[in-house]
Amino acid sequence: MNALAVVFWAAAALLGYTWVGYPLLLLALRRAAPGDAARRRSVTPHVSVIVAAYNEAGCIVAKLASTLARQRYPHARLEAIVVSDGSTDATDALVQRYPDDRVRLVRQEPRAGKSPALNRGVAAARGEVLVFTDANALFAPDAIARLAAPFADPRVGLVSGQGLYGAGGDARVAASGYVRFEAALKAGEAGLGFLASADGAIYALRRALYRDLAASEVNDLLHPIQVCLAGYRCRFDADAQTVEPPSRDGGQEFRRHVRIIAQGAHLLRRWLPALVRARRWRAVWMLVSHRALRWTTAPCLAVALVANVLLIGAGPVYAATLVAQGVFYALAAAGFVAERLGRRLGPLALPYYFCTVSAAGVVGLARAARGGAEAVWTPAGQALPERAA
Repeated sequence: MNALAVVFWAAAALLGYTWVGYPLLLLALRRAAPGDAARRRSVTPHVSVIVAAYNEAGCIVAKLASTLARQRYPHARLEAIVVSDGSTDATDALVQRYPDDRVRLVRQEPRAGKSPALNRGVAAARGEVLVFTDANALFAPDAIARLAAPFADPRVGLVSGQGLYGAGGDARVAASGYVRFEAALKAGEAGLGFLASADGAIYALRRALYRDLAASEVNDLLHPIQVCLAGYRCRFDADAQTVEPPSRDGGQEFRRHVRIIAQGAHLLRRWLPALVRARRWRAVWMLVSHRALRWTTAPCLAVALVANVLLIGAGPVYAATLVAQGVFYALAAAGFVAERLGRRLGPLALPYYFCTVSAAGVVGLARAARGGAEAVWTPAGQALPERAA
């Protein structure tokens, strides 16, 4: 086998492991692992829901309603803390006027970003369990009860739910497919006691494990790492759900993933050595497989394509793989054109969004290398109807 063939098959193998091999290996290990059933007695710990908000007037009332009025959870054991990160719209006024004394507003001025806002919210919280969520993600009625239940097991430090997408046409199709794939991975990882990341739209953390976040640290990736280092386990409940709108288009999805990947790479560079020193090898494996390798998808695709072109004539298998790659990229390009023309993408949505997110990996890693992990965020600007949850 010549050098080009080695390069091609190495890139293909890395892609295959990341997107197919790792999920199948998780499934096999989870089935082989000894039973570790959660202790399911009825528990209702005092829960504090922390919402960091910046100019969320379009959705904050619906968010509070889904958090308090519509939850099947004891009234006196639930509170909501909204941290307004320098909002300039009506967010603060709407929170202050909300007719429920379990709501508190904390004002962060000047604007400092999500992580400092969460630190302020936790400092004001009274709950034994902290629930972190997004302002535009509406809770299902039993979401908080489902998050709280696993904490009956004293070994559990974090419980992640699942954020679903409730509107948005083609973007919803692509995002929902990604959510199902992520849910399968989280279920496999949680069966082994760790999560490569919690779902930022809905997860709960034992209050005693919270440590103040640095401005550039992303909470939903760092908290499972800290839980693991503290000797606790993570759980996942796919039925603890929120509903939120997806990105409006591929451009917004690209920018969102660039920000997430830049923050994630910055965080792993700091915290992976701590996991190695603590000999948390399972967590290291999951973070590398689920996160770091996935961010290298675009370079692997590019290497495989270039090597494949140069291998034409070396055998029929290379002609077949080149045709398959050509068809896939043609579908992605057609999706890009269809979106620009305002047409429905239909089955073109998945290859188009896959390529969009893969390209974001390159830009996100480059931004992280330059020290460009962002501390502040911009809301999606798209409110979801209250009935969606």
